Amino acid sequence: MAGDLFRRNRPFNQLDGFYTDWSRHLTERCLPTLRDFPTDAKNEAVLGDIHSYYDTLNHYANKNTILYFLLPSWRSNSLETPILLLGDINPRLFTSLVQSLVDDVGLSQDPIRTFSNLAAWEDLSLQLENTINGTVSRLLDETREAQDGFIRRFSDKWVSSFRGSQSETVIMETATSVTTDEEGGGAAIMEELVRIFREANQLRKSVITDIAGVLNMNQKVLFLESVCKLLSGFKHQDKAFQNSLFGYNLINQQLPPDDDNLFKPLHPSEEVNAHPNYPRPMVQNYAPPFPPDAHQFFRPFAPHQNFHPPMMEQQYAPLPPPPPPMAQHQQHAPEEDHVIYVGNLAPWATACLLYQRFSCYPSVRIAKICGDETGSYGYGFVSFADEREKTHAMKAMNRQIFLDREMYVGLAANNSI
Repeated sequence: MAGDLFRRNRPFNQLDGFYTDWSRHLTERCLPTLRDFPTDAKNEAVLGDIHSYYDTLNHYANKNTILYFLLPSWRSNSLETPILLLGDINPRLFTSLVQSLVDDVGLSQDPIRTFSNLAAWEDLSLQLENTINGTVSRLLDETREAQDGFIRRFSDKWVSSFRGSQSETVIMETATSVTTDEEGGGAAIMEELVRIFREANQLRKSVITDIAGVLNMNQKVLFLESVCKLLSGFKHQDKAFQNSLFGYNLINQQLPPDDDNLFKPLHPSEEVNAHPNYPRPMVQNYAPPFPPDAHQFFRPFAPHQNFHPPMMEQQYAPLPPPPPPMAQHQQHAPEEDHVIYVGNLAPWATACLLYQRFSCYPSVRIAKICGDETGSYGYGFVSFADEREKTHAMKAMNRQIFLDREMYVGLAANNSI
């Protein structure tokens, strides 16, 4: 079904495109196949594509790419992390899907009672739960041990890199040196993470296969459809989330005022009720009162034998009108980008890593990675908001080391990415 989607000669810098193609394949091929006249053969074809997906991830996982798979940049949404485990869906979610289908597909929505016969599943569910809990617990312990070893080696290299050196030390370069350190054990840690990642994918495959094996054809269709929707639901979902009601409320929620509001001077009417321990400034300046209303202009003073009050109190000058609003194009004038070219990049360089490499410049906006067809080298572009920082980066970053290669930095042909 998948054509060349699962080919094994894809360059590393195109793996993000693999996730995009896989999401599109699930949406345009697998889901319609399950919905249109489902058969056992179609179910097996979709199940085979899911197996090939995890096999492809395991094929490309090595000591140079494992951190990308464990922490992919497009799965950085914090709202998704509770259902993830070691770079992909937590296998517990697959068993929970079956129970949710049982609870959701009730008599009113399922007149043919698709999940009425679940004796085989009830026997399997307890066995799968024990297997998943034991394996996941062990893999997390092994991951924690590998991370502890990585932290120790990172701290040693970090201290030695800036001791006696006046140049700036970049965290990403220190981390990269740990991953490629054969003698210090850093490379062995990366290999251990590769093994853990592959075993987690094997667990995901086996859980899906075992569940599908005890379901009948109609049950299997609903289960595989839910799995395909899950796997395709991670890629390019940010815009859809922002347009949803929940996303709009979360993004536009009203935040509490800053703490410095607590130290603003009290209004005179509030001083009486203020707490004695409330911090107050030494001198409080209050804004002048507003002009009195018209009926207050003519208010006689109390009579006095030696004083004849004027007929009216002092009149305040009217407030000046507010300045006219700026023109719409002046308020929202787009800022110009200043782009540089970065050449001779390693095949495993990503836009995220390139952005971090130039993050020492505060005005960096976007980084983009391109590559040749063979995948032997890559190049990219970085845009700046400040033209002076762009000029400085072309001089200071040229021939600097990035992922074990010298960067060739120069002026880009266009000021846009």
